[in-house]
Amino acid sequence: MTRSLPAISAQGFAALGVQLPALAAVRVALTGGRGGKYHVPPSDLRRYSYGGCRHARPAADAATYPLFEVFGEICKKCSITLPGPPDALWRATAFATGRAAALQRARADRAARTWLGYARYAAQQQPGDEEQFEAWLKQARTDRKLARDARTLSRARKELAAGFAEFLAGYAADCPQVDAYNGARDAVRRTAGSQERQVLDEVTAAVAGKSVRRARQYELEPQLAVWQLVSGVWLAARSRGLEADPAAKSVHNAVSRELSGARVVDVCRLPAPQTQGCGYASPSAWADAELALWWPRAVAETCARLEAAFEAEAAHTAPRLLLVHDWPLTSTRDTPVAYLAACPVVGPLVPFGYRRTGYHSGAGDTSGPSYSAVISVPGHIVAKLEKEQAAVQDRYNPPRFVAAGPITGRRRADTSAALTLLRTAFPVLPGDSVPDTVAEPVEEQRRARAAAGYRHEPGDDGERASRIASSLAEGYGCWIPGGSEQTAFLKELGRWLSWRVLRVDVWCGPEDGGVWASLYGTLDEVGDGKLMLKPGGEHHPVSIPLSRVVALAGAPRWDQNHPYREAPLWKPYEPASPVEAAPVAAPHRRMRVLPGAGEET
Repeated sequence: MTRSLPAISAQGFAALGVQLPALAAVRVALTGGRGGKYHVPPSDLRRYSYGGCRHARPAADAATYPLFEVFGEICKKCSITLPGPPDALWRATAFATGRAAALQRARADRAARTWLGYARYAAQQQPGDEEQFEAWLKQARTDRKLARDARTLSRARKELAAGFAEFLAGYAADCPQVDAYNGARDAVRRTAGSQERQVLDEVTAAVAGKSVRRARQYELEPQLAVWQLVSGVWLAARSRGLEADPAAKSVHNAVSRELSGARVVDVCRLPAPQTQGCGYASPSAWADAELALWWPRAVAETCARLEAAFEAEAAHTAPRLLLVHDWPLTSTRDTPVAYLAACPVVGPLVPFGYRRTGYHSGAGDTSGPSYSAVISVPGHIVAKLEKEQAAVQDRYNPPRFVAAGPITGRRRADTSAALTLLRTAFPVLPGDSVPDTVAEPVEEQRRARAAAGYRHEPGDDGERASRIASSLAEGYGCWIPGGSEQTAFLKELGRWLSWRVLRVDVWCGPEDGGVWASLYGTLDEVGDGKLMLKPGGEHHPVSIPLSRVVALAGAPRWDQNHPYREAPLWKPYEPASPVEAAPVAAPHRRMRVLPGAGEET
């Protein structure tokens, strides 16, 4: 599929409730129709290109049609292109209608409200979406005919954002209480090795893990684990604010649906009998009766043990800054800490890695880029997270949570502290300054790199750009910024480097206290005085001023040198040894003896 324009959702457009007459008046030249697909006429005589449409007719046979009406009937192999302002307005409309359709689906969701669901809904707003939407509207306003539609779309987008914020607030109000949830989760952990847990495991073994309920869809035989059922129902009940007695009643009802009328399979698991066996028709009936008396008592004792270990943390302390890697918290493994998604984010998001789904992924897990974020979290929750993290030993991956100082309430000071924390996760931040001149440390490193290795220059030995780019990507030599000729040379190489992972050595941070870093990613664009790099080849491009770049080199084994963890997006850069100035040798003097005035030569 080569269609360049995104589709506008009819459901989302209806939910948006706006009229865009200028967009509806946009017309394109098409061929075909009359009950079949429409096709875009070719731009030149090369009609039958690889991957393109083979049914397009010449432009002489084309007629103009409203794009908004016939977009769904255009061949998917045809590439649709529009001028700049109409193209920007179309993309902004597609973005807004997609968000409107997503909000409509979210409001219609009747599933249980959980913090994992909240995190997934909150993560629908990706970093850079709002900036891209405003850029589209700004470009659309350059055409006076489209300015009114751009203003209408801007107002609709603001109303949509307010509606989504209202939905998230209502969703969070229906989620479990954070303090009660943390206290109940700790109680379950402390009870996991108790005698009451072992008794429930004996109950499970007595019935061979078989439940009496009806099998669910795609379930061969109903299975039962009594401890998991008891602890899960009790945790959900206490997290929702129920007291001890209602929570115990909920647990009893849940177990009763699984074990009411169950048959004993292993009588050796039963405790000492509580009744006389003479009144039963068979030993099997006697064992089933003993089970019916045993499991309610075991469940009640377990609930009592859980209540004794339950301590809801109600003592709020001052909030602190917390750096969270692998944000947003939308994976199934993030369920225990998904409530952190409701904490306010301080500062921007920076690239961290890329999530991939596979056989062991949970339901609802999606692949995509992940980030690092700094959030404001109550102090007692930060202390709990630090304690839990310290108990888990992982030598291959860095700690996921990094705590910092308290929130002062002063916006500038808190933002500055958050940026300092974020720079430890990724050295390039959106608000970094762009120096007009090249700093002396950068210039010194450029000279050192040029002297230590091979530097690619424009027109090296008459080689073509593709061969130079291949050599650079394979790690032979490097590109070092210079004048306009070097920038034009990198632009020429860019078309051959767009899919290859490169290493950019750069001076990051403030000019008076920066750090050296090597960034890994793919080259997205080379502009005047800057280059755009996609970290890891999967993230949104980040802007790097050329005045801060030392060199650009290939990284052919970047994703193969880390078998036990994801390849890093950056590493500390080790500066090359500076070039020492060659000593100035004394001029070699020769003595010539000339004959005197009266001497013969």
